[in-house]
Parts: sequence; structure tokens; C-alpha cells
Amino acid sequence: MKRFIKTTSLLLAILMLLTLANVGCNKKEQPQEQKPKGTTSQKETTKTPEDTKTYTFKLGHIMTAEHPNGMGAEKFAELVKEKTNGKVIVNVFPASQLGNEKDIFDAVAMGMVDFSILGYGEPAKRFSPALIFDAPFFAKDREHLVRIFNDKIVQDIFDEMANKIKVKAIGPFYYGTRYLTTAKAPVKSPEDMKGLKIRTPDQPIYVSTIKAMGATPVPMAFPEVYLALQQGVIDGQENPPATIATNKFYEVQKYLVKTAHIMGGNCIYASEKTLESLPKEYQDAIVEAGKEAAQYINEVAFAAEDDYLNEIKENGVTIIEDVDRDAFVERAQELYKEYETKWGEGLLEKIRTIQ
Repeated sequence: MKRFIKTTSLLLAILMLLTLANVGCNKKEQPQEQKPKGTTSQKETTKTPEDTKTYTFKLGHIMTAEHPNGMGAEKFAELVKEKTNGKVIVNVFPASQLGNEKDIFDAVAMGMVDFSILGYGEPAKRFSPALIFDAPFFAKDREHLVRIFNDKIVQDIFDEMANKIKVKAIGPFYYGTRYLTTAKAPVKSPEDMKGLKIRTPDQPIYVSTIKAMGATPVPMAFPEVYLALQQGVIDGQENPPATIATNKFYEVQKYLVKTAHIMGGNCIYASEKTLESLPKEYQDAIVEAGKEAAQYINEVAFAAEDDYLNEIKENGVTIIEDVDRDAFVERAQELYKEYETKWGEGLLEKIRTIQ
């Protein structure tokens, strides 16, 4: 009898364990409440692969970090990081660390360097309408140049350039009014330019401009200019006050001539290959950062220009104000005829309608 009771008790215990196990299994396998497609609960978050990925890119330029371009490069990097919540990082390489203008732009076009801040000479070698932005006596003043850059006519040119050479202009800005500096003699008219060897960027329209003004152009990479001036290989150069001052050209020049022959612009460029590698929201953030950084550079360049002129003067350079500018403008007319076939017939007149 006792044995029967023990056996019965053991069987009951086993049955209870099996019942509990079965309940647990049934509970685990119970179907969850179905949610409509495309919805998430408040506690859930949708994570895409890009949410966890960080992109690191390079920006190269030829100016010092203290130059408005250098300050603008850092501002651009800061804005990109901010607008992408730290997911896109831009490392800045100033002062020709990644090469001269040609080296840097070629690398951007190939996608080996992601961003750059340069002029329009190198893009113009691949897309000739960009030559228009370096035409002498192109804009009335610096404010007019900024309005030109923000006009749809110019944006259409930039869009076409991106399609043709895979480099996108995302931030055009005022670089500075280009003045002539010399070591030998003051210049007031084209006649005074005869016999002078003047350094220019290695870009055709700059060479043509200095030739039209009456001097002998000497194309030269920017990092070589100071030594060439110091050794007398060249007699002078032409650049905006910011470039002249931050590179201390006043140490090896005696005169600054206010020719204002080119109202210069530069631009923040992006490799299309780089942009296309990113999610759309990051592409948009970078373009927005380019526009904001360009506006920042405009403000810095405007505010600093007079200060740089004073710095040049305080370092012993004589400023030549009474320049026969009309004579230089007249000399530029032949250049317009020469280059119209390259930048497009009627384009100069079309842009000059922008007020």
C-alpha cells in the first residue's frame, strides 16, 4: 500500500513538471501582436547602416591657416561635423601640404582628395566657361561679385561644370581685389609695365591679362613666389592684399599698385565621387555647409582687406593710388575677344546684367 502511494506521488510530481514546462513553452511561442507595416513603437528605433558609420575626408588648399581661405576651410569642417552629428569629419591640409593648385584640383577631380578651396583657373582647364570668373574688370566691386556668384545664371554654369568634370562648386566667395606689386619701380600706366617680369598663376587667362597690361608674364607655382621675388628672378607679382600680407611679400617688394585688374573669387569644391559615396542627407548637409562657409569667408575677407593694406603699408611698401585704370581697362578689350570663344559668346554681357 505504501509502495502504491509513493509510486502515485512520484507520477503526480512528474506530471506537474511536464505541465509547467508545457505552459512555459506555450507562453514563449505565443504570437506577438501584429503592427501595421511601416510603424514602430515608442521604445523602438529604426537604425540604418549609415547611423553607425563615420566618414573621414580631406580638404586641401594652398594658403596659410591664417588667411581667410584657411579660416574658411576650418569653418567648413566645423559646419560639416555639426550638420552631420559628427558622422562626417573633414581634415584640413593648408599651405600646399597636398601639393600646388594643379595637384590638388586634379586629385579632387579623380576623387583622391575630397574637397578643396581654390580659384577658377584649374577648373577652367577642364571646363572653359569657368574662365569667365577670372576675366579682368569682370565685376564692379566686391559686393557685385558676391551677387554674381549667388545668381541662378552662375549656378547653372556650376551645375554644368559638375556634370562635365565631376567637381561640384558648393561655395563660391570673394577672394580679394588683385593688385600688382613690384620691387623696381612704381607703375601708373600700361607703359610703365614694359620690361617687368610679373609672376602669374600657371593659368592662361592670368598670363593673358598680365601680357595685355604690358608686362612679361612668368607662370609659377605659388610656393615658389617668395623666393623668386627675393632672388630677383621676377620683378613682381599680383594678388589680393590678404595673400600679399599673410605670405609677407612686403619683405621683398617696394610698391603696391592699385590696378584692381581682377575682382577675384575662389570656391569650395567637392569631388562628385565623394558626394555620391554618401547618404543623401549627408550630401545635402555638405552643400549647405559650403554655402554657409562661403558667406563666412566673404565677411572675413571684407573686414580684413583694409587691415591687410595697412599692414603692407606699415611694413614699408608704397601704395600707388593714382593709377590710369581706364588705360588698363582699354587693354583688356582684346582679351575679351580672344576668350569669348572659350567661355561662350554673349556670356560676359549676360553676367554683367546681374545687378
